[in-house]
Amino acid sequence: MSSRLFSNIILRKRLTSQLSLVSLYWLLSLFLYQSPQINGQPYPTEHSIADSLQQIQQRYDMMGGILSLACKDQPVQFFPIGLADYDAKDPITPDTPYRIASISKMITALGVLKLVETQELELDTPLEHYLGFPVRNPTHPELPITTRQLLSHQSSLRDGPAYNQFLNQSYSSEVPPSLSKLLLPSGEYYSDELFGEQAPGSWFQYSNLGFGILGTLIEKVSGEAFDVFIKREIFDPIGLQTGFSSYTRSYDELPATLYRKPDNQWTPQADRRPSQEERQARLEEGPRYPETRAEVLIGVNAIPYGPQGGLRISARDLMSLLEHMQNALSQNYTPEGWLNPETIAQMMEIQWHADSQQGDAYGGLFRAWGLGVHILTGEPGLDVMLGESRTMFGHSGLAYGLVSSAYFDPERDIRLSFITNGIGMAFSGDDRSAFYSVEKDMFELAESILKKIGC
Repeated sequence: MSSRLFSNIILRKRLTSQLSLVSLYWLLSLFLYQSPQINGQPYPTEHSIADSLQQIQQRYDMMGGILSLACKDQPVQFFPIGLADYDAKDPITPDTPYRIASISKMITALGVLKLVETQELELDTPLEHYLGFPVRNPTHPELPITTRQLLSHQSSLRDGPAYNQFLNQSYSSEVPPSLSKLLLPSGEYYSDELFGEQAPGSWFQYSNLGFGILGTLIEKVSGEAFDVFIKREIFDPIGLQTGFSSYTRSYDELPATLYRKPDNQWTPQADRRPSQEERQARLEEGPRYPETRAEVLIGVNAIPYGPQGGLRISARDLMSLLEHMQNALSQNYTPEGWLNPETIAQMMEIQWHADSQQGDAYGGLFRAWGLGVHILTGEPGLDVMLGESRTMFGHSGLAYGLVSSAYFDPERDIRLSFITNGIGMAFSGDDRSAFYSVEKDMFELAESILKKIGC
């Protein structure tokens, strides 16, 4: 996730097409996905919720999105709006998969902690013990980098041109280059700018590269491809269809196309749906890494699976994941075969806090982190999602026009997510919160619904 841009202006732009289609879809979606009562209280009227969401959609010229919320032991409520694909006119549904961006990191962290739980991996053992080559900041060569530091973004690794070049090469190569070629000074992709000046463990710096390393670490320790391990250990025990590759996800629907709108034209950025001619050409070309299982080089470079941001997951499965994490804290319960409650509780323990430690807080959005989990502290004007929630756990994402957020409050017994596959303007902020304005508008709508039903 790149740095968020903040301003005090909410840009407003009216949607000029598909409005009648969206209106018709909204009548259908509210009928299908909304239950009439929660906690014995009448749910806010379909008309009022539909109006509020259409106003937000029009305000930001939103291609599509879905707000999901759950209160206590009641069923999840889904409020989809708009389109998953502009050309196909497919509507957003609770089962529409999205390339969810950096929320993927939270799932990668679950995989790492599964190995910690089984005592195959130790959080404070130097990475080189597992990877087989040293990973050292050239300014502080005497200090090893650890798994704990990667999970809490305190490794001193940082993203930049060298990482971006390696990322592109990893995705485009039939056989991806080894991470050692990026991290060793003798490697062809290495650059000193991969590391900050601060010593490992002394500074917070959000790092996508760190989670590419963690994905590779999972492979090295488990002896399995990253996506296969995550499917078996994280997704299958709780019945999620999601996955990090076509081998490990089983949704009936195609993923939502992610859009930006340069020059007032909706332009696909990721998961563009191929034409019939393109599908045929891809079949003739044959599969590329990581699709050809026999050629996968385990423990060399897991970045093509996207441990830092490549997960495709639906709103339904995302809310189910949050529920299992929340139950681990509030009920001390997890399903058999999944991570145990003590591991999830360890994941939520603060590893870095802006009030006592130094780092790049991204305009106040990042104030506390656990092990691969963003901890919201509810600081006014900064990391506020719901005004009535003091502490929330989860993750957010930003990539290719998508913005996503998924958090839970174990004290209030609330879970909330919002995903959009694109708006027709640059994302901007205001003085209510360090989240984007479009997110904050959705969060405030969710809070109003939650208050009306007594949560």
